[in-house]
Amino acid sequence: MKYIVIVDDSDVIRSIVEQTLKMYNYSNIISAINGKDALPKIKENLGNIAMYIFDVNMPEMDGLTLLEEVRKFDKTTPIIMLTTETDKEKILKAREMGATGWIIKPFEGEKFIKVVDMYLKK
Repeated sequence: MKYIVIVDDSDVIRSIVEQTLKMYNYSNIISAINGKDALPKIKENLGNIAMYIFDVNMPEMDGLTLLEEVRKFDKTTPIIMLTTETDKEKILKAREMGATGWIIKPFEGEKFIKVVDMYLKK
């Protein structure tokens, strides 16, 4: 059983992402409020994670730092950055660091799921 890890400091966004995923039968979800909260959960479930969805701007440990940390021990699992950030520099930096995709908030559920499906090849 594979999990999708959602890391976002906004309860509302985490909830919307979870509900959207569940509507499309992705029900195995691990969520965390920031990178610091996420890392132990990720390490605990390593090998059973199908995808990561990280917010970029979070307190304690932001999404780019979390991306960098996760890529040290998981080189291949897709990582989608979910953010209000449209800064091309940050997008390029995230790609160089190993991000697989970038979704701008607010997002449409169907477009979001198309990206998820594309990486998970359902």
